[in-house]
Formats: sequence, structure tokens, C-alpha cells
Amino acid sequence: MQDQDRDTPFDPPEPPLTYAELWHGADVLIRKAGEDEASSRWVFLSALLMLSLCLEAYLNHAGPLLFGSTWSEGPQALVHKNVRARLALICTACGVEWSARRKYWTVASTLIDLRTSLVLARQTRLNAAADTRTQEQSGVVDPSWSPYCNRAVVLDYRAELRSLLASIHGRLPAQGRGNLFALSS
Repeated sequence: MQDQDRDTPFDPPEPPLTYAELWHGADVLIRKAGEDEASSRWVFLSALLMLSLCLEAYLNHAGPLLFGSTWSEGPQALVHKNVRARLALICTACGVEWSARRKYWTVASTLIDLRTSLVLARQTRLNAAADTRTQEQSGVVDPSWSPYCNRAVVLDYRAELRSLLASIHGRLPAQGRGNLFALSS
């Protein structure tokens, strides 16, 4: 029996998918935010950014499965489109409704805007009404993303993003799809 095991080729484990690692990172940050209230705003912001990067990494995982080489090859490669356009293409290809009537659309759009704002180091007014309330309460002009940096919003956004990704994932070709729900909750 031992000789038979020795002759069996060893298949190394698959490396974790980038989107799954980012999802796990967001979960770690969400747990950490509960431990340190003084810096939790920054930790929640980091978790939102990780969720945004997770979304983009997931699109880069799903795109080639749906579109093959068209996704990444040639001057008109789909991977060169902006994140929102890639998400719309993938949703359409999977038959997932991509419209403002869906809460996950608002969440994904906000995460994309937040990522763009932070990457480009620009203030983007994501929700003027919430920002005004924050300013009135604190007496300080606060960044536009501040209202999103709390546990309730982050948990809601994570749940909505998970719902969107699960809707897409269930419609991807089985070959190469992997297990989305290997992600931690």
C-alpha cells in the first residue's frame, strides 16, 4: 500500500484565489474594528476598500471564464474597460440584473466610487446628505466616505456584495469556477 501511494503523483494544493484572499482580509479587518473603537473608522474604511478590491479581483476571475481570450487579449480586450463596465458586461452575460433597482447595484457602485476616490486621492461626494449630517454633528468637515465607516454599513455591504457575487458565480461555467463560498462569512 505504501508503494502504491509513493507512485501516485502529488497534486499541490491550488493557491488561494485573489478575490477570496481579499474577502478574508476584509473579514479580519471587520473583526479587528470591534476590538479598537478609537481607530475603527479607519479599519472599517480599510475593510470597504478590501471589499472593493475583492469585487474587481472577482471580475478578473470571472471574465476569462465567460469571455475566454477576448477578456485579456488584443487592443479591444475587455479587461481594459473600467470596473463598472466590466461588471455590467459580466452581469449581462450571466443574466444577473444590473440596475439601480437592485441594492447590490448601489453597493457595488459605491464600492467602485470609493476605490476610485481613494486610489486617485480625490474627495468624491458619495452621499451629500449623510456627509452634511456628519458635519453638523461633529462641527468638523468630514471626508465624504466617513458615513460608510461603521459596522452596520460594512456588514450590509459585505452581505450585498456576497449576494451579487453568488448570483454571478452560480452562472459561470463549472470548469474553473471554484467554490465561492469557501470565503469566510
